Amino acid sequence: MRARLLLVMEPQEGSWTQEFEAYLLHGTLLEKEEDAECVARQATTYSLRDGELYRRHPNGVSLRCISEDQGRELLVDIHGGDCGHHSSECTLVGKVFRIGFYWPTALHDGTELV
Repeated sequence: MRARLLLVMEPQEGSWTQEFEAYLLHGTLLEKEEDAECVARQATTYSLRDGELYRRHPNGVSLRCISEDQGRELLVDIHGGDCGHHSSECTLVGKVFRIGFYWPTALHDGTELV
């Protein structure tokens, strides 16, 4: 029988998600026109559910967006925890995505950790 892992991630202030949340909730964009266009274009792949930001993929899967610090902490837990497998960076990040979490620097953070 496999043990289930319950992960509770609290939203963090100053996270990369704030730009998307502000745009989706209030239509607020950044001052710099280039940054505002980028956020508006990328926001089409995000949605808000129960106050949480999710990234939607074309296959219908939605991943909960977490801060980069929370993501790195999650990678460390999976990679070197009690049941860690010390796998490659792509495998490690794939596990994070399969359990339902996303942040934009996941692959880079996985590469640095491994």
